[in-house]
Amino acid sequence: MSELEVQGVIIATLEELQEGLGTDSSEITQGTKPLLDLDFFDSLLGIETTLVLEERLGISCAVDTIFKDKETGEPLAIAQIASLLSAVSKVTA
Repeated sequence: MSELEVQGVIIATLEELQEGLGTDSSEITQGTKPLLDLDFFDSLLGIETTLVLEERLGISCAVDTIFKDKETGEPLAIAQIASLLSAVSKVTA
């Protein structure tokens, strides 16, 4: 799966969450950092969403959450997350 396709899956998943929670419809783009930019998104939801994305993409991540850098703990943008997940999917394919 290409990086762009992975971005689409991430954005669609976050939009589903946003709609399901009935929160303000913030535009979600490749530059969005969910942990900083989405009011409804917190670290616990990051862990749960990581599990959902693993299932949807058919991969397994070695971290609890893909929404922050495992070394620095800094929140990641969707484009960065897609790049990481795309690399994992190529390794596990």
